[in-house]
Amino acid sequence: MKTGAAHTLLAMAGTKSLTAQEGTTVSQADILDVKNPIFLLDPMVLFSIAIGVVVAAIAFWIGVVIFKRMTRPPELAPPPPYEIALNHLRKARNWLEPETAERFCTEVSTIMRSFLEAHFKLPATEQTTEEFFSNPSHTEAFTADQNIELKQFSEQCDLAKFAQWGLGTTEMEKLYSTAEVFIETTGKPTEEPVQENPDAINPG
Repeated sequence: MKTGAAHTLLAMAGTKSLTAQEGTTVSQADILDVKNPIFLLDPMVLFSIAIGVVVAAIAFWIGVVIFKRMTRPPELAPPPPYEIALNHLRKARNWLEPETAERFCTEVSTIMRSFLEAHFKLPATEQTTEEFFSNPSHTEAFTADQNIELKQFSEQCDLAKFAQWGLGTTEMEKLYSTAEVFIETTGKPTEEPVQENPDAINPG
């Protein structure tokens, strides 16, 4: 009898234990199912935020562009054609040797023709010497002496370039001087003389 009662008590205890565990499991599941509420923003609020971000980005970009323009150093005007020609002419002195006469004449001839094209808008680099001087309108801006010197200069350079005509240092110096003087006298702006006012009162 005692043994049967003991078994009955153990069975009842086990049943209560299972019931308690099941209750605990259910309670935990119920707790896990409870979640925080989800807040949904109004679409108009999201649209306003997006517009604000875009406007801020555009304003920032405009500010950067304005700042760069304000802090950018001013652009320098390009040098006039006569300065460019004289600078190249000085570099051509490196070839002023009888052994490099052809290279020297090619350099100074190109410099002179480029100057004529840039300063006087003449097609000097596109025409041969004969073609250039056969058109009177190409040389009407020059004096008679300048026209003669320019033609002699061009013909002598052609002889050295195409006929391998040898030149000495003296002849090459003369070509250099002719080019330099021609560029300076025709390319540099002339200063207008100051006219005296006859009505001005001279200080006593």
